Amino acid sequence: MRGDVAVTGMGAVSALGEGCAPLLDAFVSGRGGIDRIRRFDTSGFSVHLAAEVGAWFEGPPVAIDPDEDARCVALALSAAREAMAEARLDPVALPSHRVGMVFGTSLGSLTRPVHELAEWMARELRIDGPLMTVCTACSSSTGAIGLARDLVTSGTVDFVLAGGADVLTERVFAGFHALGVLSPERCAPFSMPFGTSLGEGAGFLVLEDAEWARRRGVTRLAFLSGYGLSADAFHETSPDPRGRGVEMAVRAALVDADIGAGDVGYVNAHGSGTEANDRSEWQGIRRALDGLGTVPVSSSKGALGHTQGAAGALETVVTILAMRRGLMPPTLNFSGPRPYAPEDPIAGPEPRSAGYEHAICVNAAFGGANAALVVSRSPRSKGPAPRRRPVVVAGVGLVSDRGLGIAAWEAGGRRGTAGPVPPFSLAEVDPRIDPHGLDASSLYLTAAAALALSDPEGARPLGPRKLGGLVLGSVRASPQSTDAFAKSIENGGLSRVSTAAFARIVLNAPAGFCSKLLGLRGPLTALTVGTGSGLAALLVAAEQLSLREDVPFILGGAVDELDTGAESEEGSGGEGAACVVLASGPEAAPAGPRLTGWGAAGRGRVSEAIDRAVAASGGCGPEADGRFDERDYATLAGVPRAVPSSLAFVAALSALRRGEVRRALVTSDMGDSVSLAVLVDA
Repeated sequence: MRGDVAVTGMGAVSALGEGCAPLLDAFVSGRGGIDRIRRFDTSGFSVHLAAEVGAWFEGPPVAIDPDEDARCVALALSAAREAMAEARLDPVALPSHRVGMVFGTSLGSLTRPVHELAEWMARELRIDGPLMTVCTACSSSTGAIGLARDLVTSGTVDFVLAGGADVLTERVFAGFHALGVLSPERCAPFSMPFGTSLGEGAGFLVLEDAEWARRRGVTRLAFLSGYGLSADAFHETSPDPRGRGVEMAVRAALVDADIGAGDVGYVNAHGSGTEANDRSEWQGIRRALDGLGTVPVSSSKGALGHTQGAAGALETVVTILAMRRGLMPPTLNFSGPRPYAPEDPIAGPEPRSAGYEHAICVNAAFGGANAALVVSRSPRSKGPAPRRRPVVVAGVGLVSDRGLGIAAWEAGGRRGTAGPVPPFSLAEVDPRIDPHGLDASSLYLTAAAALALSDPEGARPLGPRKLGGLVLGSVRASPQSTDAFAKSIENGGLSRVSTAAFARIVLNAPAGFCSKLLGLRGPLTALTVGTGSGLAALLVAAEQLSLREDVPFILGGAVDELDTGAESEEGSGGEGAACVVLASGPEAAPAGPRLTGWGAAGRGRVSEAIDRAVAASGGCGPEADGRFDERDYATLAGVPRAVPSSLAFVAALSALRRGEVRRALVTSDMGDSVSLAVLVDA
């Protein structure tokens, strides 16, 4: 690992203006961006307010359809270009393959796989390094910034553009309205009335090695000292009332940053304004900070609205802008505390003058996905890099068109999934799991995860189930839930959308259900790189596990679901799910095949990814005597699927277990986002 990671550029677009300067000016002057919605008719709703990016925003021309996708990309490009300009990051003048991007979005597109938006952006920005898209609903860009930090510290790239974007649409507005969480007045976090105001926008940061930034002579705006992820494992839309998930994310971020609770000078909370969120979040934050209720806490949503997947990035930008000016951002529209509100909510409208060394930014989301960042004024200088823990394969589970388990898949010839999964009951896997309300993607993933955790050939014990994590790789939200959402609009109009379906059209919904049903409260995230998403999830899980001593195991999973009602799905591959349990610690280290190295690179650079995996493994020992490539398990080229790359890993694991090979190389290089490689030793 390298040393500290610096933020050297920032960009923003929000209802408060285009650019970081108007964003800071608005917070200094106490000006909010929530107003009456003008882009679409709200006469059929009881709420008419949101934080829209106004007609003044023209943005760069984007030649993609529909308009919603074009707007999302335009917002993202504007913020990204501002960040890159401030960081003096010119991919044309630099090795462009050493520049990566991690994009976060909740519902950036309801018409196409969201990884395509990131790929479109990368082409426009001339970024040729690895691309990842994080989709954990309203904590997406927070998690994206954390994963981007790992790409820098691992030496995968020299620079990462990290952030997110989301747009305000009628369908999104209708979904939140149906859930009853929108306020008829401007959002007033920690105060009255209850409820949130939706928003839209984009925020991006450029991250790079702090010492490299110093040598380049660029201003180091702040330092990303640590981050933490967690799962509520509670409900698809409601937060854990005790805030245990938020507490775990904040504690993990503090440990990662190597600071104590007393070192935190300010918290930028998720603070959505809803009764359930504000109450549970503050309980979790307060416990994580060892009961230090006097820590100043504010929410930026009173000014920005809830910008969905862009919230974390924009709020991090606000925090850094304020920190550099010796200010704490205010909580706008605060008229008095509600029960269980922070003792010091920095009641607006003006910011508070204060100097502080460390701030925490917290976000929470549907599916119980929590994320926290520690932002610091100075480098941490933590000394020697921590030694990576060994990562072993402790179990594997598979749901395929051949049925449940690896044996069924191998009996069918160990090929890629080519059709639908045969009907099955979760009781066949674990009778204790309640399957009520699961869509097909959630059902397949939960079954594969449960099979992996009970794999008779796996290593035991794994450690407390509640500390285990889950990283999901997928290409799209469940077609079953997406169709149900669309049909609810068709049958009842926007005022009668299905709340159950709306909560499940986010990519991370299956991961949220799985973590809840299996009691996993450790690191939780969902990502997509299109083709190869399964192996990407496995590598992210391995990176998390190797560096975090408080996490005993993490599942790297993948899921694909056919859209049975779409003619275009005919001949487009199959469906299923795969999960691999990765474990570490003294109990797991001696047992099972071991991941000795992994690497990522830009599209078409699989040889570079292999070189990184070999270097990470120590660069010594025998060469791989077996290669397992995603192409051998993809039934139709050009159709993005997450599971085939996972099948390549499962095939490698089976060969290792049978003694057919001693060292296996698993690769993925079919998509346009990233090339991946992992070495596994018997």
